[in-house]
Amino acid sequence: MKRDRGVIDFEDVLLLTVGVLQERPDIADQVRRQYQHFVVDEYQDVSPLQQRLLDLWLGERDSLCVVGDASQTIYSFTGATPDHLLNFRTRHPRATVVKLIRDYRSTPQVVHLANGLLSQARGRAAEHRLELVSQREAGPDPVYAAYADEPAEAEGTARRIRELITPVEQGGGGIPASQIAVLYRVNAQSELYEQALADAQVPYQLRGAERFFERPEVREAGLLLRGAARGGSADPALADADIPSQVRAVLTTRGWTPEPPAGSGAVRDRWESLAALVRLAEDFAASRPGATLSDLVAELDERAAAQHAPTVEGVTLASLHAAKGLEWDAVFLVGLTEGMMPITYAKTEQQIEEERRLLYVGVTRARRHLTLSWALSRAPGGRASRRPTRFLNGLRPGSQAIGARTPGGGGGIERGAAAPGGGGGVRRRRGPVHCRVCGRALTDAGEMKLMRCEGCPSELDEALYERLRDWRAEQAGLLGQPAYCVFTDKTLLAIAEAVPGTEPELARISGVGRRKLDRFGADVLALCAGRELPSALDDEGDGDAGGSHSGDPWQNSTEK
Repeated sequence: MKRDRGVIDFEDVLLLTVGVLQERPDIADQVRRQYQHFVVDEYQDVSPLQQRLLDLWLGERDSLCVVGDASQTIYSFTGATPDHLLNFRTRHPRATVVKLIRDYRSTPQVVHLANGLLSQARGRAAEHRLELVSQREAGPDPVYAAYADEPAEAEGTARRIRELITPVEQGGGGIPASQIAVLYRVNAQSELYEQALADAQVPYQLRGAERFFERPEVREAGLLLRGAARGGSADPALADADIPSQVRAVLTTRGWTPEPPAGSGAVRDRWESLAALVRLAEDFAASRPGATLSDLVAELDERAAAQHAPTVEGVTLASLHAAKGLEWDAVFLVGLTEGMMPITYAKTEQQIEEERRLLYVGVTRARRHLTLSWALSRAPGGRASRRPTRFLNGLRPGSQAIGARTPGGGGGIERGAAAPGGGGGVRRRRGPVHCRVCGRALTDAGEMKLMRCEGCPSELDEALYERLRDWRAEQAGLLGQPAYCVFTDKTLLAIAEAVPGTEPELARISGVGRRKLDRFGADVLALCAGRELPSALDDEGDGDAGGSHSGDPWQNSTEK
């Protein structure tokens, strides 16, 4: 395709340059005569191709200075590896090594937390880590904030930023908006913070990505949703479906799937944007009973318009990757929950350690003020089932290190946002999910849903699983929705393995939210008990489309 269009990208430039220097010794000699000394910054992020180009530039010479930190290797998806840095003395035995341990950017409190993060690291890069020493005066302790849900986290962050940018004479922090950053793991997280900052009238700018509503996939999805709202669904079965179901049906045509794609990169970013729209639709439907798809489209238009105001200077919203090399007076690290940090698809020890280094990069962006936050549930009213990232174990107050070589002692103050219905403080966190067979703590999302290790023997009741699948197919047919909208395959597997006998036992299974428990719980428990259910089709004429439930069984039903 690039050949047909007559274009090349940066990777092609490197490949072609390597090819020229290898095949044309005369050109290589000319380059070496012209450029005699080389300095390479961020050497830990050099890829094999870049190293090959550097070797060709150098030839037989060794007039080379490299600067790098193996603890900041965060671009392995581009082929970057710290091995070139770690093996430098082997390739260049006469090299002089200067260890730069003085930190002139961050306060001792921020540096202490950064050192604590790496004290628990593993692998070869961790063996070469440096213990930084701050050269600045003492500052405030890092703040650890737990919120009831994601919108509350975004709103709380915006409120705190508003306080920081308020002039000192008015009782605020007096920090310019341009010296504040909100950093997150994936770009799809930006929408909540764009909206919260806009509502708080705080100017902001995105770095390394378009504004949420300017992203191609979001604009395309908006056009499709607007068309569906104007002309009605092409699928008659969706005519009476709720808003989230209609949105899922539309976005499925653009690549949205119930489960995220493996890996990272553009495909994952696109999916995350579409998934954010699905979650937005679910939250909108829950807060606006009786609303239509047209109402949702109007809401999206209002949000997009509010985020298009031009800003001269503002708070930076950026992913952790995009923040590399930058610094601010105040940094907010948000969404620090298991599954997001480390990200769900980080499976191997090497991948998990890179996630730890990514958080380290985020922490070291802060000069003075640092806040680390997480939400206990995704949406308001949801179960508080989330846990803060394991990387903060032993560092945040009240937590215990797991396998740490040294106690962290972050020394911060944990500020919990008020949970719904509570008088303040943090709702009690659930402990880690353990395998029902071997007892090992589970971190993989799929294993946590099954409540057992993938390699442990299954206790599946196959007959029950088939009955559950038949029941789900019948419910999905009545609702005119895909089967996964009732329960996903993994949730059915977990039910068939656990065979719950009571509502509390069923509620403990991942994928069974409060609304689904209310609407489908009686049917599922009856099937688990071996009782036969009357066909929902037989009851359709009586207005009971949910088997044992009256009314619309799908109204505001979303899987938690």
